[in-house]
Amino acid sequence: MKRIVRNVLSTLFGLALTAPVAQAANWTAGMKEGQPELKSAGPLAFGPEGILFVADTKSAAIFALSTGDTKPAAGMKALKVEGINQKIASLLGTSADQILIDDMAVNPISRNTYLAVSRGRGPDAVPVLVRVKTDGQPEVVALEKVKFSKGELPDAPVDGVTGSGNRQSNPRRESITDVAFLEDRVLIAGLSNEEFASTLRAIPFPFETVANGTTVEIFHGAHGRFETRSPVRTFVPFNVGSQPSLIAAYTCTPLVQFPLGDLKPGAKIKGKTIAELGNRNRPLDMIVYQ
Repeated sequence: MKRIVRNVLSTLFGLALTAPVAQAANWTAGMKEGQPELKSAGPLAFGPEGILFVADTKSAAIFALSTGDTKPAAGMKALKVEGINQKIASLLGTSADQILIDDMAVNPISRNTYLAVSRGRGPDAVPVLVRVKTDGQPEVVALEKVKFSKGELPDAPVDGVTGSGNRQSNPRRESITDVAFLEDRVLIAGLSNEEFASTLRAIPFPFETVANGTTVEIFHGAHGRFETRSPVRTFVPFNVGSQPSLIAAYTCTPLVQFPLGDLKPGAKIKGKTIAELGNRNRPLDMIVYQ
């Protein structure tokens, strides 16, 4: 699931959804071996060959990690882990109220579940990747010697607090709000430093260069106005008829269609609002199923 942010999780359910992906000559082209310097770990998504994409919002970057987790799972055993927050806290040598589980992704090959965890609170929190195997046991994913590559966003918002009182925020923390992999591209939603801050990106993978994103505008029925600064919270690639699209959800809660073909660097596009789910809601995830 995307953007699961909770202090306490009593139960974890892992669900693997598999889909065919396009073949490339070498998905790990350009990767180097070493330790990725993650400053934060937010949205997660799996690509081909066990490659895990990790959003680092503090760095305004997306990391591609070759997990080597490519042994196919045996059977379709359901996963249920009681008290996952306590188990992870014990693993990290802290208490459950000192961790946050920021996101979850299931490896479609092994069906192991990966969690982006913050150890501690505030700006000094340490990002940790935790893997929960199909036997329900959590373990820390070692990052000291892995193959990885990094794509840095060239137009991310400045890292700093803006506003005052209850409206203080740091736009950099929303530079990446959701991630997905489709065929040979990494799809990213978030904020940029443009006047129309809400941005979508379709970055070719393996990473070479990362261009400016596509700034997007939508009509928000609950607010009765056009929005250009509120980021997409979660999205899924989805064919509308024969048109490859993104179906995206925002806070308060419009559902919007964006044709994938319109996502071009530096372009400004207007999404098609197709539904409203009501004011004062924040979507956690979107899942496609048959």
